Amino acid sequence: MKELKGNPFRKGSKCWVFCEICNLNYVNGFSDIIYLEELTKHNLRTINGGDWCRSDGPLGKYFNVNRIKKKARIIGVQLVGYKKNVFNNYIKKGILNFYKNLFCRVLYITGKYIEVDHKDGRKDDFGLLEEQKKEDFQPLHKTVNDAKRQHCKECKRVDIRFDAKKLGYKVSQWIGPLEYKGSCIGCFWYDPAEFNSQVSSNFKKKN
Repeated sequence: MKELKGNPFRKGSKCWVFCEICNLNYVNGFSDIIYLEELTKHNLRTINGGDWCRSDGPLGKYFNVNRIKKKARIIGVQLVGYKKNVFNNYIKKGILNFYKNLFCRVLYITGKYIEVDHKDGRKDDFGLLEEQKKEDFQPLHKTVNDAKRQHCKECKRVDIRFDAKKLGYKVSQWIGPLEYKGSCIGCFWYDPAEFNSQVSSNFKKKN
């Protein structure tokens, strides 16, 4: 799904209202969690399994919808990235040429073992060839890419994203929940350089 430039829903509809109040980032499709009290305040209290926020409804057409439940009751709603495109395994030649001589985003070494890695480790978001963007890819050393591939396989098996705390970070992901909800954005392996940038943005060196 291409990123939206603005609210795609009919003004005044429940989906439109939610997009207006959830602090939606139209670049990556993520929003804040809006809890029951705020939902009720805006006449968005959910019924019948989610009505306006169902994954197969209007909101789910564009976004991955995370419905947070407590004892089968929806107590919060969050958007966790855009719905993915149809898989296409080919990569534009221009993108391959752009990355092949760059440095690995983890080891910062270059050479013949650099591989052009699609950031989405589930390989289900390559999209149409003409829609591919350089920002969807990254250069990784073969060893790093092999490690990423294994972690992504495990995520696909259990629907739990890689926990960066295992590498010594203070957070598991920089955005989104630990559970996989349809988007890889925020995971360490999706973009190690962006992950480091986000989690160190407020770092102050001690003298």
